[in-house]
Amino acid sequence: MRRSQFGLLIAIAAAGLLLAPGCQVLQPIGSLTVVSINGGNTLRSDLSDFYVYFDRVDSEYIRLFQVTPDSIKVEMTYAEIGAGLPTWRPGVAIVTQASVKFISKNISGEAIPYEVAKIGLREAIPSDPGGKKITSFFMSPISSSWKQKVFADFTNEDDEFYNDIVDLADGIITFTGYDSVANRQLSASGTFQVEFGNFYDDPSRFGK
Repeated sequence: MRRSQFGLLIAIAAAGLLLAPGCQVLQPIGSLTVVSINGGNTLRSDLSDFYVYFDRVDSEYIRLFQVTPDSIKVEMTYAEIGAGLPTWRPGVAIVTQASVKFISKNISGEAIPYEVAKIGLREAIPSDPGGKKITSFFMSPISSSWKQKVFADFTNEDDEFYNDIVDLADGIITFTGYDSVANRQLSASGTFQVEFGNFYDDPSRFGK
């Protein structure tokens, strides 16, 4: 009889641990990770984009100029360890914002007035206990308006053949969001290198 009572007490204690609010068994552990940004390659950010076309009406060549945004590919994983119970649902990491910060290597000798760029996102990263499932998406860490504001004094609007490297910088992107099931806040950071400059534009590849 005493053994039965002792076994019952152990079962009750175990159940109490499972139901405890702060117990890790019921609180999934999520790890959001940036696998790679731009495939690990340096991003060449052109400050000036030119295109020349022939206007048949006026019988002359017209040159167009614009500042284009830059796009990169991001790869992320979300490793989650759940309770292992029949009712447990695997969560999804919802990435809602990216904060982009640049650190100049100051190769030109002039201080670039970098500003932190905040970009709204809506990317879903499915969870995977092993953290091996990679989800990729494209985003624009450098917008046209940001580029025009930061590099207003370095933009070349006159010579499409002019080549000039303005700065080399390390970019740090911090992604933030939440777990769709646990509603827990998540964040992850990754780095990439950017080469800002005025690069030669092939007229046939305007905006590319």
